[in-house]
Amino acid sequence: MPAPRSVQYLLWATALGATAAAVAAAVVAVRAGLGQQQARLVDTLVVAACCTVGALVLTSRPGQPVGRALLAGGAAYGVGLLPVELLVAHLAGDPADAGARALLLVAFTVRGLGWLILAVVLPLVFPDGATGAARVWLRIAVGTLGLFVVGIFLQPTINDDRIPGTDNPVGLPRDLHLVADGVIVVAFGLGALCLVVGLVSVASRWRQGTPLVRQQVGWFALGLVVAVAGAVLLAAGVLGAPVFSLAVVALPVAVGVAVLQHRLYEVDLLINRALLYALLTAVVAGIYVLVVAGVGAMLNERGAGWLPWAATALVAVAFQPLREAIQRGVNRLTYGAWDDPQALVRSLHARLEQATTPEGALPDVLADTLASLRLDSLSVVTADGGTLAAVGGARPDDVRRLPLVHAGTTVGELVVGGGRRRRRDEAVLGELAGALAPAVQAARLHADLARSRERLVVAREEERRRLRRDLHDGLGPSLAGLTLKLDTARNLVGDHPLLREMRSDVQATIADVRRLVEGLRPVSLDEWGLAEALRRLVDRAPPGGPEVHLVTESADSPAAAVEVAAYRIVQEALTNVLRHSGAHTCDVSVCGANGSLVVSVADDGRGPGAGDGRGSGLETMRERAEELGGSLELLPRTGGGTLVRAVLPRNPS
Repeated sequence: MPAPRSVQYLLWATALGATAAAVAAAVVAVRAGLGQQQARLVDTLVVAACCTVGALVLTSRPGQPVGRALLAGGAAYGVGLLPVELLVAHLAGDPADAGARALLLVAFTVRGLGWLILAVVLPLVFPDGATGAARVWLRIAVGTLGLFVVGIFLQPTINDDRIPGTDNPVGLPRDLHLVADGVIVVAFGLGALCLVVGLVSVASRWRQGTPLVRQQVGWFALGLVVAVAGAVLLAAGVLGAPVFSLAVVALPVAVGVAVLQHRLYEVDLLINRALLYALLTAVVAGIYVLVVAGVGAMLNERGAGWLPWAATALVAVAFQPLREAIQRGVNRLTYGAWDDPQALVRSLHARLEQATTPEGALPDVLADTLASLRLDSLSVVTADGGTLAAVGGARPDDVRRLPLVHAGTTVGELVVGGGRRRRRDEAVLGELAGALAPAVQAARLHADLARSRERLVVAREEERRRLRRDLHDGLGPSLAGLTLKLDTARNLVGDHPLLREMRSDVQATIADVRRLVEGLRPVSLDEWGLAEALRRLVDRAPPGGPEVHLVTESADSPAAAVEVAAYRIVQEALTNVLRHSGAHTCDVSVCGANGSLVVSVADDGRGPGAGDGRGSGLETMRERAEELGGSLELLPRTGGGTLVRAVLPRNPS
């Protein structure tokens, strides 16, 4: 929401006033002819750029921290420039004017505060305010500004080489100049630390932020590189002040573009080339200096005419390999894995080959790809609309959907949120989709197989429950009734051998039926339910063994297959505890939560280890859990011992 019109008038009046003051200061400096004329030209352009960008930002986004820093810093800098130039020109002719010296001190302070705000505060609040540790350093930066003001007022003399030795009317005596210098050194030291922290904060946002934030930071980095390069070239005498001023103006302009128009511009290529040539220039210059100075010193041939030629020849030979090496590093920094899709695909294949199950590897593969390509979100959706795996934040509205085709059949979609939008980058995503398609098909088939196995296990247990009920409630009573009839017949006709044989056969059949019933399902489950069946199982623990405690909560009424799996897992785990652990206590817990049944058996024995006899029993328990779509882990218990923990779906498909 734009700022109210009255506020807009105030913002632009401030920007125009500060710029006009800077222009007037430059005019005064040129007419006075005391020096620093070119510096005032640079100041004018910097003040105009900072104030204009700050006013633009605050007009469209009221209260935006970057806009505040730019306008406040630029305005203070510009407003302080004009009285400085006027008072310096006056004091050059009348150095004894105490009032002018006091006013000059205030003007110097205002101008310095503007410079410090731009140099120290701006990086801490870019692009949308200080976050995390930067908030603490922002307070330190404010304290630094106050310390700077104190240091300026304590200086014995006014620091301007055009009026050397001019006394500060409120400063310390000259023999105490070390105190004032110390305050200034501390202030600038803290300011330098704040600047470093701000740049580190900006760099961390580049690495951790969304593609939108990275693009904003990219514009900031581009402006910073241009400004620093201009300063270096000015110090080396390559650039003049007018060209340097344009280089410095690049920073506030880039900041404004980042905050206001970051969606309209792609700066990866500009940043890439700026970093490449800046690093390449630095390395080439370093090689040249090393050869000319270092080799000359080693051979005691300083100033020899052949050294520059040797340095030039070495640079010429090493230039192309250096450029390629630096280009690879810069590409990796600015583009991530976009610049080397083959390496990304090779890494993807390697991860999938090492995976035990394809659906287990997909989240890790997608997470690596998300980080490598610096995406917002990444997910795989099957052909029936189900999400197979998803990583990253909330899915943005403008996602890209790439079909996953395997053996001519579309098996799903790769849904990409964020990332680069260049045409050539679509080929990278296409290669990624092609590499993922077989894994997605395998994961889909594996998931279908697991669901089919779950259905078979559930159907099997339900059928066993039905058979047990029919045998127990139907055939069992019928056979018992037949036994009674045979007994009645024997009472009527006597103890005939045939009747005795028939009764013996019926009793044997009843015993066989009882064994079948008990083998189909634990009898206690159907008679008492899971919780009571487990309690009776625990109560049957032999004396002299570990003390067993049972806790059940919301454990009744799961599916028949889940009841059996939970019962058998507890039974096998208790057997392992009694036989192998040497434990004194054992805690059994079976609790229902969030559609699952969580089974845990913990003991204070020796803990899991090789050769403890748990192998086959553990595999049996794990198979019981996994065939229902659950999981089972064998873990060391906190404080010593073993924890067997299984998570079973309460009602599997």
